[in-house]
Order: sequence, then structure tokens, then C-alpha cells
Amino acid sequence: MVLTDQKVKLMDGVFSPSEASDILNIFIDKKINFHKLQRLSITEQNCNDDTPQLYNRINELIKAKESIREAIMEARREGLALQIESDIQITLIKK
Repeated sequence: MVLTDQKVKLMDGVFSPSEASDILNIFIDKKINFHKLQRLSITEQNCNDDTPQLYNRINELIKAKESIREAIMEARREGLALQIESDIQITLIKK
């Protein structure tokens, strides 16, 4: 049952390659570390739980980081800026 919806604009702007690199790498690194800590917490509680969904998500984020790095390198080579837009959709639900 949905209680409320909220949409938050996280980023909306044009950034130099260096700015984009800083912003996106910090964000992705934090997300990767969040999932690594989750995985560690789960495996400490149950050493037989291999948390495949967390491994998969971490690998997806690592691949996304590489893809972003390549786009930033191309922007640097071409003397271009990067437009970054990001929204977060928050929905409160009953469990």
C-alpha cells in the first residue's frame, strides 16, 4: 500500500569533466561501499549466505563506473562538458 510519493532532483546541471568525475565517482564509490558493508554484515551473521544479489549489484556499479570514466575521458579529449540529471523517486510502503 503506497502511503506517499516524493521526487527529489539530486543533480541537474552542466559540469566540466573534472567536476563530473568527482561527483559521480564519489556517489558510486559510496554506493559500492554501502553494499560491501551490507554484504559483510550479512555474512557475519550467516557465513553460509553468499549474498549473490549484493555481489551482482556491486559488479553492476563497478561496470557503470568504468563506463562513466570512459565518457569523461572522451569529454576531456573533445573539450566537452557533461550534462548530468538525476532524480530520486521515494515511495513509502507498508511491509
